[in-house]
Amino acid sequence: MPLRVGVIGAGHIATIAQLPTLVQRDDVELRALVSRREDPSSLQRRWGFKHVYRTVEEMLDGDSLDAVFVLTPRGEHVEAVERALSAGVDVFCEKPLATATADAVRLAEMAEERGRVLMVGFNRRFAPTYVAAREAFGATGAAFCVAQKNRAGSEYRATFENAIHMVDLLRWFCGGEVVHVAAAAAGSDLWEEDGSAALIRFSTGNTGVLVAARTAGAWSEKLDAHGQMRSAEVIAPDSVAITDQGVRTIRTMSPEKFGWATATETFGFADAVHHFLDRIRDRQEPLTSGWEAAKTQRLLDQILQAAGLPIEEQAGREWSSKAVQ
Repeated sequence: MPLRVGVIGAGHIATIAQLPTLVQRDDVELRALVSRREDPSSLQRRWGFKHVYRTVEEMLDGDSLDAVFVLTPRGEHVEAVERALSAGVDVFCEKPLATATADAVRLAEMAEERGRVLMVGFNRRFAPTYVAAREAFGATGAAFCVAQKNRAGSEYRATFENAIHMVDLLRWFCGGEVVHVAAAAAGSDLWEEDGSAALIRFSTGNTGVLVAARTAGAWSEKLDAHGQMRSAEVIAPDSVAITDQGVRTIRTMSPEKFGWATATETFGFADAVHHFLDRIRDRQEPLTSGWEAAKTQRLLDQILQAAGLPIEEQAGREWSSKAVQ
């Protein structure tokens, strides 16, 4: 029986990431869309939604759904996720789960108490290059891991909005609980920093380093991991090089090898959607569950505080690159 899916927000991230994957699944029925567009008919025709609603409440009251995708700006995540969980619906939420860690923890607890699947879109854990790099270190994890996401030009709460992906990767690669954090930030505007860097020590004995420069000459995302006489070098999203006992193997996301792959596949968006739908079927905990998202956000708070940056939104200045449509 097809899974009846509702989508809240069909802006930029939805149209390049989740929706193209959902429409390709034979076991999914795009049942409902929540959109603030004055005329959402083009969205309805393009993606094949059965019904369109103006609010989350109207959608949950008007349709019987198995799952909901929350793809709105981050400031609207908590209310939408909470309403869906209260209605007994499984939820996929774009990152971050909440603007405050306490809310992320509360939503994770709520999903657990109600027996609902709650997954957060930390898609890098599903990107083929990062998956291959992580597999090189097995259960032990990487002894040293450096994750970088750099770009030209800053943005509102740059570390929180964008570098959170790399913080999540450091947790995934190094494993264990956080035991020490040291960090520094650059720039005079605390809510629009020029960049940040952090050193994180984990209970496994492994060490992670974050670099997020917004004064870089160009966009770049990369990760270097080392341990057990192995190294993994990821140049996202296109290549991963694994060196094991002196033997180096390079895997590239080339058209010849992988077909005409798009960002939906290379950055892990598609596999994240598939993973969520599979967890709905088998009722197992997702790799990027609500609890995992809360732990990543708690570490991000520690980094921000150590760097002298605020952990809260600045009143009147809330912003996100993911426009709701």
